[in-house]
Amino acid sequence: MRPRSIKIVVASEYPIFRIGATAVFSGSSVRVVGEAASVTEAVSSVRRKEPDVLLMDLQLRGNNSPDCLTEIKSARPEMRIVIVASRERAAYLLHAINLGCSGFVTMEVTARRLIQTVRAVASGERVVEPVLLNELLGELGKRKSTTESETTEALSVTEREVLRLITRGQTNRQIAQALGYRLGTVKSYVQRIMLKLGVADRIQAAVKAARYGLDQPLTDLPSAGAAARVTQGGLDLPPRPSG
Repeated sequence: MRPRSIKIVVASEYPIFRIGATAVFSGSSVRVVGEAASVTEAVSSVRRKEPDVLLMDLQLRGNNSPDCLTEIKSARPEMRIVIVASRERAAYLLHAINLGCSGFVTMEVTARRLIQTVRAVASGERVVEPVLLNELLGELGKRKSTTESETTEALSVTEREVLRLITRGQTNRQIAQALGYRLGTVKSYVQRIMLKLGVADRIQAAVKAARYGLDQPLTDLPSAGAAARVTQGGLDLPPRPSG
């Protein structure tokens, strides 16, 4: 079964970026339907082409403040946005997260990874590259009050491992393949993790995980094949997949 076609608009001040992105998506299920070199052009293209995803380089004419994201997002609220950013723009990225932007990659992203990111965000997931996550944590550290205290409900062994893979920028499907679980099982784990951490999405979960050291690898993770033994021992029971 072929993946569904995803319409995308590429926005960057630099023609070489737009040309390169178009070449990356050529032959894939991601179809470039428009380009933009400025915020004004991006808004116009989004309204006319109605893309599923906007791939946005922060080097965009007229992008002088984070408020420009609000203007672009309002042109098509249901559209997903993938930001291509440098590590020095952590403060901007925090604003983008609050606006609901779905993906964050650096200029060093590979062609394969970029396509995977666009597909993931188009299906409703959020993706952030670990290197950008580290910068976000640094920015959060500057803003955090010295008297602030946060607590997190204890996560199970398997939830910790799923969370660790989320902080590595892996999608639900990639996590399922890595751990040997069904996709529905991983989705259930992700929902439980977000509930326990008191966060609204994967990016916030990853940020909180790194802040509390919950992103470190564990050596005692039970495999999917050991689920029966785990249940017998009363340790960690994988949630039943829906349906």
